[in-house]
Amino acid sequence: MNQKKCRLLRLVGVILLLLPLALSFFQARPALGQNQRIDPRREQLRSSAAATQTRSTDIETAPSSETIRNSDAEQNYPTQGTLPSDKAQVTALRFLSSKSYTRIMLDLSQEAKYEVRRLKEDAAKGMPPRIYIDITGAQLALVSKEPVPVDDGLLRQVRVGQYSADVVRVVLDMHSLGAYNAFTLPDPVRLVIDVQGQKSQETAAARETAVRPEPAGRKTLTKSTKPAAPVPATLTSGIRKIVLDPGHGGKDPGAVGPGGITEKDIVLNIAKKLALKLRREMGVQVVLTRKDDRFIPLEDRTELANKENADLFISLHMNASENTEAKGVETYYLDKTTDEAANRLAARENATSRKNISDLQFILADMKQNVKLEDSITLAHHLQVSLVGGMTKVLGDVKDLGVKKAIFNVLVGAYMPCVLVEMFFITNRGEGRAMSQTSYQDAMVEALYEGIQKYGQTNLIAKTL
Repeated sequence: MNQKKCRLLRLVGVILLLLPLALSFFQARPALGQNQRIDPRREQLRSSAAATQTRSTDIETAPSSETIRNSDAEQNYPTQGTLPSDKAQVTALRFLSSKSYTRIMLDLSQEAKYEVRRLKEDAAKGMPPRIYIDITGAQLALVSKEPVPVDDGLLRQVRVGQYSADVVRVVLDMHSLGAYNAFTLPDPVRLVIDVQGQKSQETAAARETAVRPEPAGRKTLTKSTKPAAPVPATLTSGIRKIVLDPGHGGKDPGAVGPGGITEKDIVLNIAKKLALKLRREMGVQVVLTRKDDRFIPLEDRTELANKENADLFISLHMNASENTEAKGVETYYLDKTTDEAANRLAARENATSRKNISDLQFILADMKQNVKLEDSITLAHHLQVSLVGGMTKVLGDVKDLGVKKAIFNVLVGAYMPCVLVEMFFITNRGEGRAMSQTSYQDAMVEALYEGIQKYGQTNLIAKTL
């Protein structure tokens, strides 16, 4: 009995010893389950934090879509400092304007193809008439890409932009639009755009009144016993203003003759004397493209004639040849030709290659000069006849080389009858020395004056028929 009680007491003692462990065991199992349920959340948070950190790193290191687009733009449309050498760079823009004429010039680093288009006014969209020129294989290198305001009553503004990767577009927003023309000039390469519009009614009326003769005024002049003032040129010839162009000048001496005489000096002397005579005896306004020994680009000379709204443009030169026996006088008007000698002369006067001359020929089909072509031919013939006849009186036999045609850059773009006169060969010993003397220069002035006067009389008769 005592033994059974002892065993029972031992069992109870063991139970009592194991009970706290059992309780601890069962309490620990729920805690372990709870920890197992929390761990995935913590892993998720850790994963989210890691993902966030990864995305932040990606944003900092990978280019955004905007950055990629900008990079592409810079690659296709390089900045001024990284322009590719194989494309023509448009480096400068300038313009010259008057009421009826505006010239825009773009400087190019090299030759480039271009196309000209015209867009009519779209009143519904409020769009003015426009001319746009696409220059292919070109990159814009202007410092400022803002529109250039003109507002001369003909042209509102000029806009230039990089239309595509290799096309520069020039847009002319017009007030009014008549004739227009585009052409290139070499050395340096320039794209020239000329536009014309309708003259104001006041200007047209004033000019029409000036051309109409006044019989009473003529009677008064003939009865006067005082030295008569020059009869206005518009009454005797229909010519109001002439632009005389003494060729070459400054760093460009032109041809050089015996003893170092230069073309630029002789033609300037003759131009000054002729201008004085025309003013005094014909009462005509005369403008010189240069009054002293300075270099004037060829296109600037034509610009001046157009800006002055001149009735005639006459460019004065002296001829030259490797053959020192070559001699005579010849007069040129602007037109395409296949004559080799004429093209060689034009290349020399243009200071460019014959390739450039050929490139210019295609522009003549729609040029404004074609409207005045017959007048230019008439003027050339009158001058040539007067030169041969007048100089024969003082020099003896003068070789008549005739009236010819060629592509002279200085005549390109002129909006009036225009000619280029080659007054003897400076390389011919006899003719060169003669033209360096005052007496023969005076004779040349008389001959040129007579030719202009006869053209004016013929022109007036044609207008009154």
